[in-house]
Amino acid sequence: MATVSVGQQISASQYNDLQSRVANILGTGSYSASNISANSGYGQSLSSSQVSTGTTILASHMDALRTDINKCNNHQIGADGNIGNIQVGQVIAADTSSGDANEGYNDYDAAITVITSNKFSIDAGNAASGTFNANSVRSTAWNGTINHIITVTFTSFDQRRYFFNAGGEIRFAATLTGASGSKGSDWSTMLSNMGTIGFKYNTTSVSGTGSAQAIGNYNLTTTNQTIFTKGGGAAVYAENAYVIKARHNNASGAILTFEIEFQDNDTGDRPPNPPTPPYGPLVDENVDGTLTSIIQFFQPTGTNVSVSLPSVATTSAL
Repeated sequence: MATVSVGQQISASQYNDLQSRVANILGTGSYSASNISANSGYGQSLSSSQVSTGTTILASHMDALRTDINKCNNHQIGADGNIGNIQVGQVIAADTSSGDANEGYNDYDAAITVITSNKFSIDAGNAASGTFNANSVRSTAWNGTINHIITVTFTSFDQRRYFFNAGGEIRFAATLTGASGSKGSDWSTMLSNMGTIGFKYNTTSVSGTGSAQAIGNYNLTTTNQTIFTKGGGAAVYAENAYVIKARHNNASGAILTFEIEFQDNDTGDRPPNPPTPPYGPLVDENVDGTLTSIIQFFQPTGTNVSVSLPSVATTSAL
């Protein structure tokens, strides 16, 4: 943050400092493998640009900068930044311009600090949500562990980081309908209660219940990591689990792989009202009904920031 003192003339280098900080958020930004918080960039075009040494800073320069700041602020919180529009003929001062509040260099400087602090935020109104064409459906009974494996492919590593930097998510959900028996009922309730799982830039979230890990896009390695687990509800089915694992092809690569496991680890239980000893064999029923593994997106889009979706493909179906 480089403020200007009252009476000090705004130089080209000071303007360029403001512009480069805005460009770091709205434009290409930067990537750090070792410092996640240093990552930035939405990959958008800018209205403002650098000026040459000796250039007189005009209202038009500040107006272009204000446009870029407001795009970021609107994307992040749904409102313009706390800066005013400098009119042609106004003096661009340190804290006010020709007596108008929120139009000085220092006001712009403070507004850029705000959008930098909020760079990973997104207002819900600036996103589209939907389902990728990569769901997997199973209608035959099963037991043990079954998998749904998908690959998420961005056009480049930069597009991958733009998507997550701007608040994009890869989302997961699952349903089991038409199941019979107590085990099927438990699976159905378990999947319903977990809600939607969101894989983000630096963490994984869940709208319902389950164990989501602080692992996101920038935390991945080439080895699977478990990002979410949801266990069975009833005590006799507590060992059953829905698990999501994730990895990337390499740290600066464009492909992510997610393995969704439906682990029916139950090995059998006594039937209701068992006979007197000897009890006979344990009962381990299959899971029937229609099981659906759902892959969704939360895409940054709109007039301020718009990032393209990756392609998603199923490499192993249920």
